[in-house]
Amino acid sequence: MADVTEIKTTTAVWRPVKGTLWREVSKHRALYLLISPAILLTILFSYVPMPGIYVAFLDYDIFMQLRSPFVGLQNFIEVFTLPMFLQSIANTLVLSILTLAVTFPAAIILALLLNEMKNGLFKRFVQTVSYLPHFFSWITVIGMAYAMYAMYGPVNDAIVSVTGKDADRILFLGQQWFFVPNILVMTLWKNAGWNTIMYLAALTAIDPTLYEAAHIDGAGRWRRLWHITLPGIRPTIVMLLIFGIGGLLGSNFELVYGLQNSFIDFEVISTIVYKQGINQGQYSLATALGLAQGIVSFILLYTANRISKKLTQTGIF
Repeated sequence: MADVTEIKTTTAVWRPVKGTLWREVSKHRALYLLISPAILLTILFSYVPMPGIYVAFLDYDIFMQLRSPFVGLQNFIEVFTLPMFLQSIANTLVLSILTLAVTFPAAIILALLLNEMKNGLFKRFVQTVSYLPHFFSWITVIGMAYAMYAMYGPVNDAIVSVTGKDADRILFLGQQWFFVPNILVMTLWKNAGWNTIMYLAALTAIDPTLYEAAHIDGAGRWRRLWHITLPGIRPTIVMLLIFGIGGLLGSNFELVYGLQNSFIDFEVISTIVYKQGINQGQYSLATALGLAQGIVSFILLYTANRISKKLTQTGIF
């Protein structure tokens, strides 16, 4: 009989080393300390209020609170009967898409221009000037806009100085067709500089020897930009674009609401939620609308991430 050799195999099983997590936290405690305020704020304002989602399924009464009658999906059905609801969705999408189309490439272009600056002092000056508007509240920005665009403000005075006719003054903040352009200009001015930070961080991670090798091979500035710089920051571009697509149903409530007046008839989802939930006390309806908006936004985010992973092998999860 042939000898039969019995081979026993063992499978190595990974077991976490006790205390590994705490050792890592202790090792990088300074970094965890820096990020802890953001974590606490996220928990406090994003996770602690989550039980309030239950209000969307109640006929909420401020005195009965969570003991209010359960109505199931009735609030979600009534959402579609709200005045201007469908129009507010269209307005939100138009405003969000235009904002993304204007501000997203603007931040990339500004980051590329800053990266090409060789004068360090001038570069820091431009960065400071472009970052500064981000720290103004939207109320401050709106106040500045009302001062700048007033009928006898600097912008209209400049128009009159060119045309020589006082009748050429324009009510910029009181005409419907100026509303969206005003929002785009203010959003671009406030956020373009700040949005360059992540791109500049990605640009510093590109190996400088790649540029040196390309220069030796005769590649010009545009070829180096197209074949080295843009591919180097592509993961960052894709990641921020995914987040931008996920936020298409969101809108800048403070800016839209702050610019609304008796001449402007422009509602977005967030202003509908505010006016129904706070002004009219329909908390269940407003919660249902906000919950539906959040679910659709997550679907958009998930879909954009799946498409990105198939096309570029880059995703956020």
